[in-house]
This record gives sequence, structure tokens and C-alpha cells, in this order.
Amino acid sequence: MDFLSQFIPRYLLTKRNQIILVTSAAAFALFFIIVYQPFGVLQWGRERVSEFMFVIYSLLIVLLGMSIVAISRVIMYYRTKKHEISILNYAIWVFVELAIMAIAYTICSILADVQEDIWVAFKSALQNTSLILLIPYIICITAFTLQDKNERLRQIEDDFDKAVAQKMASKGLISFYDERGELQLSVTKDNLLYIESADNYIYIWYMKNNLPKRLMLRNTLKRTAESLAETNVMRCHRGYMVNMEQVKVLRREKENFYLELGIEGVKDIPVSKTYGDAVMKWLSM
Repeated sequence: MDFLSQFIPRYLLTKRNQIILVTSAAAFALFFIIVYQPFGVLQWGRERVSEFMFVIYSLLIVLLGMSIVAISRVIMYYRTKKHEISILNYAIWVFVELAIMAIAYTICSILADVQEDIWVAFKSALQNTSLILLIPYIICITAFTLQDKNERLRQIEDDFDKAVAQKMASKGLISFYDERGELQLSVTKDNLLYIESADNYIYIWYMKNNLPKRLMLRNTLKRTAESLAETNVMRCHRGYMVNMEQVKVLRREKENFYLELGIEGVKDIPVSKTYGDAVMKWLSM
């Protein structure tokens, strides 16, 4: 009972996941009806229908059922924005969806003169709707749960990487990771020069044995900037980040600004208008 009283995870109730669930249920329902031909669709009206009419009847059945599910999920979405829903209540909600769909299909079977016994028609409709809904529901909920766990794990890894980077930065080391989050380089802040973007790669320029060296790393400059937010390595251009402690001269050339690091073999780093104010503010401190 403790398990049933727990609240449904919020990720199952998001608008995106509710839409995916309804869409998946509709696709599976159409497949199920075309393959297994439940609800007596081939004998509606006591006559065997053509393939064209069979498709039409199948679409109508799916439309009817998914309309019920869609209305139910809209109500659930807005209700759960203000009130939590337990696992038990969620299970009851799904059972009510099944029951309403079964009643609707039973009425259709009676009106189409496919089945005269209401109870037999209802049991058959309930069995079919259970298969139509529960299979895609289980698949979607499992997929949503795995996706949430992967996102949580990725967030934990990102937080850990940031914590490690900050700790190493406090010791005078700046660390660089590839797109998979694997550590590729740690360099002292006194030896780091600048970072250059190259599409999905970055070039890390640093000093080694009094000579500038370059390491190519598969990652984006944007993500690198986020990981170095707590350091003095800052964005100065759409394609560059620079270790501000290495800057010796800010030079203006017509309408453009450049940062000089004063190291032989190291080019001047451009400063764009977008990042100019931040660079000027740092240099004036």
C-alpha cells in the first residue's frame, strides 16, 4: 500500500509526454484494429464490408477511442498541475478510461447490429480496449522512466564535472572535457592562453616548455564556456575564449578591438561587440 500511495512522478504528467502517450496509443490502436479486426468491424451492418470501408471504420473507431483518451488526459494534465496524483489514483483513472471506451464501443456494436447481447459485447470491448491502451501505456511509461533516469544521471555527471573543475581551478588547474564528459586536459591557469572554436571542435592553446601548443578537442565553445564560468577564461568573440590573466594589451584597429597576449607565435585575439563590454569591464577592474 505504501507503493500505491506514492505520487506519480511529474515527468509522466508533462504536456509533451501526455501528447506522446496519446499519439502512441492511437498508432497502436490503428495497427491493432487493422491486424486483429476487433469490435466486429468486418460485419458491421450484417454485411462484410469492403477494404476501403474497413479502413474508414477502423479510423472512426480509433478516433472515437482516442477522443476519449485525449479528453481524459487534458483533464488529468490540468488537474495534476494543482494536485498530486497517487499511483493508485492513476491506476483507477486508467481503468475508468478503459471502462468508458468499452462502453462507447459496446454502444457502437449494438447500434451496428453486430452484437445483441450487451454484456457479451461489453466484455469483448473491455478486453480489446485493455490491449489497445495498456500495451502502449506500459511501453511509453517505461520509455519515459528510462529517459528521466538517463537525464538525472547526465545531470549528476555534469554537476560532478563542474565540481571537479571548480576544485581544480581553485588549485590553479583548469580542466577540459570532451563531448562525452571525459577529461582530456588539465592545465595551469598560468599556462592557458586561449580557446578557439572550429565547428564541433575546439582548439585549446597553452604553453608547454615555453612554446605555444595546441590540442584539438571534440566539444563546443558554448559548453566549454559554461564549464569555465567560474574562471577568468571568458568569451571575447563568437569563436574565441581567452585567459584574461594572459592579456597584456587591448588594441583598437579602426572599428575593431584585439587582445594581445605578448607571446611570440601567438596571434592577437579579436573582440566582438557582443562581448566587448564584458571584456572592458574585466580589464578596468
